[in-house]
Amino acid sequence: MKKTALSILAVVLLLTLVCGTALASTGDITIKAAKAYADPDFKYYIGTIPKYTAVQVRAYGSYADVVVNGVECYVKPSTLTQGAHDNDYIGSATVPKGTRIYQRPSTSAKFSTASRNRTVKVYAVSRGYALIRNKKGMFGFVKADALKGLKG
Repeated sequence: MKKTALSILAVVLLLTLVCGTALASTGDITIKAAKAYADPDFKYYIGTIPKYTAVQVRAYGSYADVVVNGVECYVKPSTLTQGAHDNDYIGSATVPKGTRIYQRPSTSAKFSTASRNRTVKVYAVSRGYALIRNKKGMFGFVKADALKGLKG
C-alpha cells in the first residue's frame, strides 16, 4: 500500500514538473537540480526537480520543506541556491540582536535568536514576514517590522 501511494505521488510530482509552470508566489527561490523526497528523512525518493525551478520554501532546517507546482516535498537544504537566476532579492536589511528567526512564517515555528546585528538579503515580504538569507546562505523568516534599514 505504501509503495503504491509513493508511486502515485512520484507520478504526480513528475507530471507537474514536466507539464506545470513554476510557482510565482512571493517568496519563491530557485533550486539546483534536486532529488525530491516524500519524507524529511530522505528515504522515499519521488523524483528530481530540474535546475532553476522556483520553489516555495515552507520550512528550513536539517531539510527544506518546499512546494513545487502545488506538490509538497522535501529536499536537502544545500540545493537552495543564490545562483545567477536568483539575483532578484528585493534588498538588504539589518536583523537586530535578539530578533527571532523562524524556520517558517509563523510564531509557532521553531526559531533561533540573532546573537548580534546581522546584515541579510531580503527576498520577499508577505503577510507580515520577511524571507531572509544570511551570508552563510541560511534562509529564515523574521517579522517584517523587525527589519531595520531595508535598502532596495
